[in-house]
Amino acid sequence: MFLQLEESGRLAAIIMRTGKLLLSSGGDVVSVKQAMKRVCATHSDAKKPEAIVGSNNLMFSFKVDHHIVTRICEVKKIGNDITRIEMIHNFTENCSSMSLDEMEKELDRIEAYKPIPRWIRVLASGICSAGFGLFFSDWSDAFYIFLIGLGAGWILTSKANRILNIIAASFFVTIIPILLEHVNIPIGIEKTVVSNMPLMVPGMVMFNAIRDTLNGNYAAGWARIAEALMIGASIAAGTGIALAVLLI
Repeated sequence: MFLQLEESGRLAAIIMRTGKLLLSSGGDVVSVKQAMKRVCATHSDAKKPEAIVGSNNLMFSFKVDHHIVTRICEVKKIGNDITRIEMIHNFTENCSSMSLDEMEKELDRIEAYKPIPRWIRVLASGICSAGFGLFFSDWSDAFYIFLIGLGAGWILTSKANRILNIIAASFFVTIIPILLEHVNIPIGIEKTVVSNMPLMVPGMVMFNAIRDTLNGNYAAGWARIAEALMIGASIAAGTGIALAVLLI
């Protein structure tokens, strides 16, 4: 498709929006690079595409005639949204048959997508915790594990800082079963705490860290490893604070 020079800015904006949406939704570096280059490849006049992707930043450039178009973008917040990742991948697979207007409208639709309601995510947290409770413990503790999982899910889905949320959630899932035992409610403390910890484990972060590192993207890989270690330290900190409070 022939690309007018004045349209190169629109194409660059679409490329950056695609990369930013994918990276902010939890996509790994390789997937982000591939998605951006696929969008660029929809116009044959956009030559020599180059992408540099970090853990929270993007840079992309391509050449049109004798002009080089470059865009830089910072991604301030990164989450885990599998549904949006799938939507972006579907977009990049079908963008070759789209005009610039159609691509912009599709990206608008993806950006307007609303995540699963908070109450459903909180309920899912309780169900997941109860499921682990049945695996590690028995039916007698599952109900309390479910309730504690609801509380942890409510904390984790708040809009506060992610690290603070994890510290608060780990503090909550540690101190509540201990307090329940103190009021003579029979509950397995260790099994209850362990059953709720998977809600906070940085599984997707570690997966992307390993994948980025194996693909040679060491800077992004080590940044994600550092993030995973910080999350692990936050879990330990919340648990330690809860135990320290009980010793006072």
